[in-house]
Amino acid sequence: MIFSRKIQQIFIIGFLLSFHKHHAQNSATTDYKVYQQAHQPLGCQIMDSVLFEKSLQELLALDTNQFRQNLDLYYRNLAQAYFSVWMYSAQQQDLRNAVVALQSIKELKWSDLWNLANHFIQLNDCELGLIYLSRYFAETPKEYWMPYMDIWFLQNSCMQLASNDYNEFRKTQFEWESPQQDSLNTINKLTQLKLLDTTFFTQNMDAYYHDLGLAYLQYFSYHKNSIFLDKSNEAYLKQKELSSTDLWNVSMSFYSLNQCEKAIYYLKKYRQMTPKKIERQQKQQIELMKQACH
Repeated sequence: MIFSRKIQQIFIIGFLLSFHKHHAQNSATTDYKVYQQAHQPLGCQIMDSVLFEKSLQELLALDTNQFRQNLDLYYRNLAQAYFSVWMYSAQQQDLRNAVVALQSIKELKWSDLWNLANHFIQLNDCELGLIYLSRYFAETPKEYWMPYMDIWFLQNSCMQLASNDYNEFRKTQFEWESPQQDSLNTINKLTQLKLLDTTFFTQNMDAYYHDLGLAYLQYFSYHKNSIFLDKSNEAYLKQKELSSTDLWNVSMSFYSLNQCEKAIYYLKKYRQMTPKKIERQQKQQIELMKQACH
């Protein structure tokens, strides 16, 4: 998977279609919607893999030839059942079956377009996934779009597949370079960086840890919790080679954390790398840190 599996560990609470012991052929209706309403669930239930599998098998057991109306609803339910089973099984065939069911729908709704985009991208078929995502954007009023982060997940799954070089991926993240870096933009960037499956990248991982360290540091400016300084330094120090700017940030963070020995150590490394004229610009901060640490 492109994004960490932990983001897919969700609890689904919904209605389980309960068809009891009789099948559709015992019903007089030719309208699937009427049939569904007559076989409503017993109530709201916590869904698990056994109930999902039961729901799927009951849907598959129906003789759909008797229905003349609202078959789209049947295929939508079938797709959801396959997808729900896939959430537990992680078997690609279950997801492919969900796609087949969705493609059997004659009049696709906005949610169907989104699900098709999501399923194809999960199957690493970015070409078809992005086609359906484009249709979703074109046919869905913007006020009804999925949340920003959900859209970002889909779009960037395919961008990651295009290259194993983090710097190439980073070039596609235009909003990260936005001059308007407010609290919301900062938390979005930090969340996106944390959710990336970095095992996919084999080149320029130093750039990733630089971005992550800086994002934590920027977030600290809005939420004065020392844990974000710890996280910032932890990320910065995963780099094989630190720039002078990174060394400065690490030193100042250790100083703010009252870890003077480490602050002085990284300040020395910073001064070794930095021309004197640049160092003079930080003279006041350096003097304050030295006074506090001696």
